[in-house]
Amino acid sequence: FVRSSTARSMEIIQYMSKTIDDFRNFFLSDRKKVSFRASDAVNKVMTLLEASFQENKIRILLETEDDPSIVGFPNEYAQALLNICINAKDALVERAIASPWLKICILAHDERSVVLLSDNAGGIDEALIDKIFDPYFTTKGLQHGTGIGLFMSRTIIENNMGGWLSVRNTGVGAEFRVEV
Repeated sequence: FVRSSTARSMEIIQYMSKTIDDFRNFFLSDRKKVSFRASDAVNKVMTLLEASFQENKIRILLETEDDPSIVGFPNEYAQALLNICINAKDALVERAIASPWLKICILAHDERSVVLLSDNAGGIDEALIDKIFDPYFTTKGLQHGTGIGLFMSRTIIENNMGGWLSVRNTGVGAEFRVEV
């Protein structure tokens, strides 16, 4: 147990260190894009969030229809997914959903990677849904949110990786579509 916990902690520390480096280099134009798998980024995010989701009794439903390759910045991509997952967790906990879940579906569409992240937290207020990617916009209040997470996620996916990040309400919650 101690070895496993230590290994997991070291993984998280390494990821956090790499994230600091990534943000330091975020605006540099001479970064090199690399090829990586969408499932690798999703697995990295799930490793980071596993304990928090278990503590809040949130089920993770993972579906992999295809495992497309992406050319871009794997740690930035994982950070974008992480931001979306944390927001889903926060909504599920805040709204005290009885049987909370986050579904992640990895697929390919027109030779592009698509990751769909959906939850059963009731969706995003239609009056606010067009504002959630704006810088400094938060629905969590100043003590709990900065309004930077989804703004950074969209910047990473669209500006840095040439993809699209969108959101829509489903019958039971919100669904984010990350396409690169």
